[in-house]
Amino acid sequence: MSDNALLVAGLTGITAIAASSLASWLTSRGNAHAARVQVSATTEAQRRESLRQTRRAAYLELIDWAHAVADGLRGVDGLSAAEYEAALAAHRERHQHLRRAVTLIGLEGPSSVDVAASHLLIMSGMLGTALAAAAENVSRDNRREFQDALRAYIRLIRPVVDAAAAALNEA
Repeated sequence: MSDNALLVAGLTGITAIAASSLASWLTSRGNAHAARVQVSATTEAQRRESLRQTRRAAYLELIDWAHAVADGLRGVDGLSAAEYEAALAAHRERHQHLRRAVTLIGLEGPSSVDVAASHLLIMSGMLGTALAAAAENVSRDNRREFQDALRAYIRLIRPVVDAAAAALNEA
C-alpha cells in the first residue's frame, strides 16, 4: 500500500508540476500576444494621429494663404494703373504660395479637399487675369469683372474649410 501511495503521490506531484508549467507557458504566450496586440494598436493610433496632424497643418496653411489672397485684394478697387501693377505683382506672389499649399493638399488628401482646393487655385488664377486686365485698362467693366471674380473666390473658401474639417473628423 505504501508503494501505491508513493506512486500516487509521485504522479500527483508530476501532474501538478506539468500543469503548473503548462499554465505558465500558456500565460506567457497569452501575455506576449496581448503585448503584440497592444503595440500594434498603439502604433496604429500614433500613425493616425501623425497623419491627422500633418493634414491639419497642410489645411491650415492652405486656408491661411486663401485668406491672404482675398485680404490682399479687398482694397484694390479704384486704384491707379501703377497701383494695379503693384497689386498684381503682390497677388502673383500670394498665388504662388497658394499653389504650393494646394500641391501639398494633393499629397496629403483626401480628394474632396484636393478638389475644393483646386477650384480655389483656379479662381485665384482668374483673379490674376481680371486684375491684369484692370491694370492694363482701368475701366468700369474691368473693375466690375475683377470684383465679381473676387466675390466668387471668397465664396470658394468656405467649401475648402468644410472639406478640410470633414477630412479631419474622418481621420
